[in-house]
Amino acid sequence: MEDYVLIKKSKEAQEFAQKLGYSKVFFSEDFVLLKEKTEKELLKKIREARQRKLRTIYVPESEEMLRFALEKSDIDMICGIEQIHPKDSFHFLRGGLDQVLCVIAANKDKTIVFSFTDALHSSERGKLLARVRSNIKLCRKYKVKMQLISLASSEMEMRSAKDLEAFGRILGI
Repeated sequence: MEDYVLIKKSKEAQEFAQKLGYSKVFFSEDFVLLKEKTEKELLKKIREARQRKLRTIYVPESEEMLRFALEKSDIDMICGIEQIHPKDSFHFLRGGLDQVLCVIAANKDKTIVFSFTDALHSSERGKLLARVRSNIKLCRKYKVKMQLISLASSEMEMRSAKDLEAFGRILGI
């Protein structure tokens, strides 16, 4: 199992990750976490990351930017979709994904990423987990690639690979 963490790469951190049971860990030097607000900025940052041969993870702030990232950009993974809408609708959960976006993501071979750290630090954990489960159901139905990562910013936030696998089984991944 592989994990992505926002920790600087060091020998101690690599050894700690191996003790936790990960086969591969990507540290903050191995990928870029993008939170751009405009299409032009996003494309510029993706181009810079590609020149440095880094993986890209995008955290969208709006539905429009999510759709743009899925359709017209070269993003590898998308994270934090369930936090786009501050409130749910009266009749349904607003998880950020719908069937149209799932079809686009499946056709463009994008990976939807769910972060354990988001659930760990969320003040409304129940709402967040319900949205994640809803998104997982859609991803499964439309055969979108999914991945559960820790995205830890310190070694204390890292969880073992077995803990993340168990959490993923509970959510339905």
